[in-house]
Amino acid sequence: MKKYVYLAGPIEGCNNHEINQWRQKCYLGFNENLVGVNPYRAETHSDDPEARKRIMMKNYMDTTSCDLILAYLPKEINARRASYGTTFEIAWGYSLQKPVVIVSDDIHVQDHPLMDMSGALFWDLDEAIDYINVLLEPYDSNKSFDFKSSVLN
Repeated sequence: MKKYVYLAGPIEGCNNHEINQWRQKCYLGFNENLVGVNPYRAETHSDDPEARKRIMMKNYMDTTSCDLILAYLPKEINARRASYGTTFEIAWGYSLQKPVVIVSDDIHVQDHPLMDMSGALFWDLDEAIDYINVLLEPYDSNKSFDFKSSVLN
């Protein structure tokens, strides 16, 4: 059964490499049962209020549909401009009681009490990908467990 991971991260003010490089790393690192959902797939660079509303609605619908929110907040990009959309997506995930995994090399993100309470925090994207692979690993009902052996004496 496929599981969906929403890939929240900076888009506004970022170049294509900054937007897509870390997401590509997720696609390559995720187990075969995981699908990364890229919010940039339908973005337009428009100041049109209707386009902005559509982006927000699409991102909200994606967070509600996904099994987990992965938020990437690198210090280099945070220093240029805060990723307000990503913080919305973290909050949506938390309020929807979905697992939230946050990756940042920014001490201000790591030390922020709301980030700490919202989900699992990682400094490194590879570690977060490994964590997600284990967390969303498919259940194998064919595995047998030996409940006959005494665990407690």
